Amino acid sequence: MTNDTITSTRDALIKDTNHLKQDAGQIVEDVRKHASAHVDAVKDKVNDTFDSARNCVKEHPLKLAVGALLIGFLIGTFRRK
Repeated sequence: MTNDTITSTRDALIKDTNHLKQDAGQIVEDVRKHASAHVDAVKDKVNDTFDSARNCVKEHPLKLAVGALLIGFLIGTFRRK
């Protein structure tokens, strides 16, 4: 191979490598944004669920207390045996 061919091949490889680095960086950025969007959606869903549970407890405290006593009684009954 001649010196010019080797130099042009080397330059092409360097150029292709730089393009691959840029593409890989873009892919990583896209994955990060996509994952972040999913995490935010899950956080919103969890916060909504906790808010709903809090509101339910505030609206029906007696039902919650009776339910807790019933569950405690059942657990205690089964643990004795």
